[in-house]
Amino acid sequence: MRLSECLDEIFALGGKINQPDKYGLANIKRVLLMLGNPENKVPYFHITGTKGKGSTSNYIASILREHGYKTGLYISPSLISTLERISINGKLITPLEFVKYYESLKPIYKNLKNDELPSTFETFTIMAFLYFLSKNVDYGVLEVGLGGRLDATNVIERSVVSIITDISFDHQKYLGNTLKEIAFEKSKIIKKGSPVVFNVKSDEAKAVILEEAQRNNSPYYEFGKDFDVSNIRKFEHYSEFDFISKNPKAVFEGIKIKGIGDYQIIDASLAIQSILVSGINFTTNTVKEGLFKAFWPGRLEVVSKNPLVIIDGAHNDASSQVLKYSLKRSFDTKFVVLFSMLSDKDIRTFLSNIQEITSYLFITTTPNSYSRAMNIEMLYTLARELLPKNQIFIEEDPRRAYFRAKEFASNKLPLLVTGSLYLVGFVRVLENIFTFSRN
Repeated sequence: MRLSECLDEIFALGGKINQPDKYGLANIKRVLLMLGNPENKVPYFHITGTKGKGSTSNYIASILREHGYKTGLYISPSLISTLERISINGKLITPLEFVKYYESLKPIYKNLKNDELPSTFETFTIMAFLYFLSKNVDYGVLEVGLGGRLDATNVIERSVVSIITDISFDHQKYLGNTLKEIAFEKSKIIKKGSPVVFNVKSDEAKAVILEEAQRNNSPYYEFGKDFDVSNIRKFEHYSEFDFISKNPKAVFEGIKIKGIGDYQIIDASLAIQSILVSGINFTTNTVKEGLFKAFWPGRLEVVSKNPLVIIDGAHNDASSQVLKYSLKRSFDTKFVVLFSMLSDKDIRTFLSNIQEITSYLFITTTPNSYSRAMNIEMLYTLARELLPKNQIFIEEDPRRAYFRAKEFASNKLPLLVTGSLYLVGFVRVLENIFTFSRN
């Protein structure tokens, strides 16, 4: 079986979002039981949140690798290749291995009824559990796909640490219309007795997290209270800061990370605190080296210097606000913006948030997004509410749109590509960038 055939079969399984009858964990648990519950034979760090869960996962994995631990990393979504979802020590699962682990599931799937089959994401998750176990990883790092309570990754019985990044509005159709409801879904990754590290600004969301931690007798550590950052310095391509933890007491001075976003500094601090409370042996040097070597593509990533092109996968209210503030702190100019977005996102709020840093807006379709793509005329209509007609350009083909926007920006203004991880990944391909790790 070729990789393309394998992926066709997996994607044909569909997702919980499109098939409400699959919105539960019974199907994946049934298959994992048949496989001997591989999910409970590797210790996992488990990360959820609305913004920053991907970079936090990557920082934790990089620190563990630097200390010499064989580390599995499971993420979603992917930027370019589905293989990005599953990696060990920064190396992606190979096409042959990917096909092999899927084919090992087919005899089981063959004997299941249609309504008992795991979804696409659940199948990827099962394959990750099997892969990490068979490769004898020391630790795994799991990024939640959606929410937490009913996410496929939440089948693990325990976690080394449960990490919750900031919570804001996204996927309300599935997670709830209030921050309290969304926090409830995400808080359910907390496991009995496992430490909880979190950065949640909303008081009502924070109350839910604390209640769940207390219910599970889980020690909890809050950013800004139990640990914090100070003395932040920004440079052209990296940031430097000091980390202070009150519980347990620890100070790390002169930590450097690649990236200039404020949120990247906070995500790095969540990773440090998670390592501190995990009980794992570490050294100051491995933490520092691990963080500096960490690389998370598509997040304030510079893909061209002449003209300057920055890509960022922000795609919701919270991430667009963070993107705006990060760029305002680092640049004293507006941007030419290449933008596309999926139809299930809050497009009006996103555009309103980045209006302040937008000089000209190029609108295009979202590549490889299938039925979730937003109609380009509707995108234009929403953009016209915020910007005059002579500052908006439409180009349906994303390839032509990128090169038009890049030529328009030339050396006059920097170009920002944002609104969709699909678009960001597409631009990386156009710039012939296929790296996913700098280690």
